[in-house]
Amino acid sequence: MNWNYPLGTTEYFFIFFFICLYIAYIIRTVRVARQLKTTARTLIIKLFLRMVTFALLMISLLGPSFGEADQEIKAQGKDIYLVVDLSMSMNAADVIPSRLEKVKFELSRFVENQKANRIGIIVFSNDAYVQVPLTYDADALGLFIQSLQTDLIPGSGTNLCRAAELAFNRLINGDEPDGRSKMMVLFTDGENSKDCAGALFNNLRRYGIGVYTVGVGTKAGTSIRSKNGLLKDERGKLVITKLNEDFLSGFSLNAKGGYYELSNTRNDMDPLIAEITSARGSFINARTVMVDSNKYYYFLGAALVLVLMDVLITIGTFRL
Repeated sequence: MNWNYPLGTTEYFFIFFFICLYIAYIIRTVRVARQLKTTARTLIIKLFLRMVTFALLMISLLGPSFGEADQEIKAQGKDIYLVVDLSMSMNAADVIPSRLEKVKFELSRFVENQKANRIGIIVFSNDAYVQVPLTYDADALGLFIQSLQTDLIPGSGTNLCRAAELAFNRLINGDEPDGRSKMMVLFTDGENSKDCAGALFNNLRRYGIGVYTVGVGTKAGTSIRSKNGLLKDERGKLVITKLNEDFLSGFSLNAKGGYYELSNTRNDMDPLIAEITSARGSFINARTVMVDSNKYYYFLGAALVLVLMDVLITIGTFRL
């Protein structure tokens, strides 16, 4: 028999307290019986019942475990690339504190919920680069997520198609091309994006790549802050950036994926996490472990029966 909770200071205190109180109870009962010139024979039965009851209660509190059983644990996992837009428009503050800062917060939360999966990070603007290859290291992912800035990639623009192509190639040509479910989650405002080639969508559908597109921003849009103040175009006109919902929803539709939004009034990250978590993962490995079963309820049930018997048995110290 194994114990889930070993004896500690609290248990030893209650044992000592019980013994002291019960010795005082016995002395008082015997003294009353002698004064009345009678006996308290049922005291022996009471003493036995209460000692056994107390012992059973202590055993149940310690969590006795026996009857070990073998249980097979199967591990399933997915390969997920987080594709993050680092164009200048991601500095817009129509999502507080900014589009990119909001994405970074949600990325950290996403990684915490997907520790069983390998996750990588791809960043893009006009071009796309792998910032973090697929890894299980959640701490390293967290550090790289916090380092994301719009000046990390030279140039400007939003080439979502190039980023999706890079994610596709890394997922298909990785170290385990056929062994795991593969997904990509794209975070972008979709601004200034061009239509992608049909071959990209054909490949995504053909290889069963899960595509989840998260539109970041608002349709009303806002100005963009830069080091020199509000960003203006070549003609000195204030640049207003807006969420390109039509392009992003169309992209998701062509890829047979899902479209979600992230703004001050709408946050679809919880449904997104739930969707990815419930998606079927590929088998990784299985192992057999020994499982201890806590059988405290047997001892607790026996103690309750003895308590009931104790209540029904009375001690008589005098006769009429």
